[in-house]
Amino acid sequence: MKALRAVGLYALLTVILTWPLALRLRIMDPGDSAFFAWEIAWEIHALKTDPASLPHANIYHPARYALFMDEPVLGTMPLALPFSFLTDDAVLLFSLARLLTFVVSALTAYLLARELGCGEAAALFAGAAFAFSPIRTDQIAHLSTLGSQWLPLVLLFLVRFAKSGAFRHSLAAGLSFVLAAYACGYHGLIGFLVLPVAALPLVWGRWRRLIPAGVAAGCVGICLLPLYFMHREAMDPHGFVRADAEAVFYSASVESFLATTSWNRVYGELTTPFRTFSNNLFPGLVVPGLVAFAAVRLWRERRRPSREAVALGLLAFAAVVVALGPEVRFFGNRLAPAPMGFIRDAVPVFQKIRVSSRAGIYLALALAVLAALALRRFEKRPAVAAGLGALFLAEGCVAPIPQAAWADVIDTRRPIPPVYAWLAAQPEDLVIAELPMLESDGLFQRPAYDESIYMVWSTWHWKRLVNGYAGVEPATYRRVREAAWRFPSEAALDALSEVGTRYVVAHRGGFGPNQWARIERDLPAFATRLREVARFDGDTVFEIVAGAANAPNDPQMQPNRAP
Repeated sequence: MKALRAVGLYALLTVILTWPLALRLRIMDPGDSAFFAWEIAWEIHALKTDPASLPHANIYHPARYALFMDEPVLGTMPLALPFSFLTDDAVLLFSLARLLTFVVSALTAYLLARELGCGEAAALFAGAAFAFSPIRTDQIAHLSTLGSQWLPLVLLFLVRFAKSGAFRHSLAAGLSFVLAAYACGYHGLIGFLVLPVAALPLVWGRWRRLIPAGVAAGCVGICLLPLYFMHREAMDPHGFVRADAEAVFYSASVESFLATTSWNRVYGELTTPFRTFSNNLFPGLVVPGLVAFAAVRLWRERRRPSREAVALGLLAFAAVVVALGPEVRFFGNRLAPAPMGFIRDAVPVFQKIRVSSRAGIYLALALAVLAALALRRFEKRPAVAAGLGALFLAEGCVAPIPQAAWADVIDTRRPIPPVYAWLAAQPEDLVIAELPMLESDGLFQRPAYDESIYMVWSTWHWKRLVNGYAGVEPATYRRVREAAWRFPSEAALDALSEVGTRYVVAHRGGFGPNQWARIERDLPAFATRLREVARFDGDTVFEIVAGAANAPNDPQMQPNRAP
C-alpha cells in the first residue's frame, strides 16, 4: 500500500516537474529525442516480428549491427513494451518511457532508502531527490542517461547480500546491474569502476561473501558479453575510437559541480559562468546540506557512520573522480592528471567512454540516499522532511521546460505525410534514401528534414534507410551523403546505386528554391537512370532504374559503374 502511494506521488511530481511533456506525448523534436523514439520502436518491432533482426536496425544500410552504433536502451525498452500492444506510435511510446524513468527511478530509490531503515517521509524524499536531481534532469533529452531506474536496486540487493550472504541477493544485484548497463552503457562501464569501491565497506570483514559475489560477478559478465560483442561488431569496422582530446573535452571540470542546466528556475542564470559543454553536476544546496549536517552531527557525537553510509560516501567520491575524466581542469586550465586517464590507458574498453561526466548519476543517487539517512533524525516530524523536500524540488525545478515551436516537426495526432503511407504500401523489402541528407547540425538548419526525423517516419513503413543518425557514422553513409548534395548527378546516382537504393524520396521543402530549381533543370538529363514514380504535396519519389546507363552522346553523362 505504501509503495502504491509512493508511485502515485512520484507520478504526480513527474507530470508537474516535467511540464509540459505530459501534454506533448505525441509531439517530437529532432535530434536525440527523435533517435530514441525510433530506437524504442525498432526494438519492439524487431522483438515482435523477427528477433534475429534486432541488432541490424533499418538505418545506415548496408551497415550491420546498426542498433549498437549508439546506446541501445534495451534496459529501458521494457517500460514501453506493455503500451506497444495498444499503439505502434513511436513518439508516444518514447514519451511514455521517458516519463516512466522518473517514476520508476524514484520508486527504486525509495525502496533502497526503506531497506536502509529510513521512515516513510525520508524514503519518499530519497526517491524524489534522486529522480528529480538537477544532475538527472539535465539529461531530459537522453533516454539512455535517464534510464537510471535499476541503479538503486543494485545497491539495495548489494546491501541485503552483505547482511545475509544469501546468493540470491548477490544474483539479484547482478541482474539489476545488467539491466542498468543495457539501459545505459555509460552507467554500466562507470559502474565497473565505482560500485566495487562502494561495495568494499559492505563486505569488509565478511570475506566469505566474496565467493558467491564472484559467482554473481561471473554471471554478470556472461550476460553483458552480447552487449560488448554487438558494440564491437558495430564500431570496429568503422575504426571508431574516442580520442583522448575528445574524452577531456566532454569530461567534467571542477566548475561543472557548480553548474545546472540553463532551464533551472533558481540557479540557471546564476550558474552560467560555471556551465561547460559537459553535463551540469550541481546537486543543489538542500541535499548536500543535509549530508553535511549529518556528518557534523556524527563527528560531534563521536559516532561512526554505518557501513551503508560509508559505502554511499565512497560511491559519491568515486563518481566525482570518474566524472573529472582524464584531467582535473578548472575553467579550461589543466591542474593535474586524473585517475581516469590512467584507467583509459590500462584498460582499452574504457576508451569507449566519451562523456565521463555521466558518472554524476551515481553522485546523485548517493547524495539522495545519504540525505534521506540524515532525515531519520526528524522521523517524528514528517513536516520537516516535507518542507525540505519542497525546497529541494523548488531549487531543482526546470518546468515549464522550454519548447521551441520551430522544433515541433512531428505530431502523430495528425495524418502521416502521404509519401510515408505510400512507402508503407510497397510490398518489397526495399532500400530508400531521403533527400536532403543533412549533417549533424541539420536539426538547427532545417529541423523537419533532419536524419533523426526520417528515422521516426520510417517506423510507419520499416523500409531500409540509407539515412541514419547515431554516435557513429559509417564511411559508406558519409560518401553517399557527400555525393547526394549534387543530386541528380552521376556521382550521386552511382553512390546511391552502390548501396542498393531503390527509391529516392526528395523533400522539396528541404532544399532552398535555387537548389530545387537546379534539380528540376537537371532531371531530364538522367531520364534513363531515374524515373519519377510518385508525387505528393512537397515530396517526390524517384526510382533508380537498375542496370540503366545514360546515353553516351550526352556530354554530361558517363557510364554507370555499378547497377
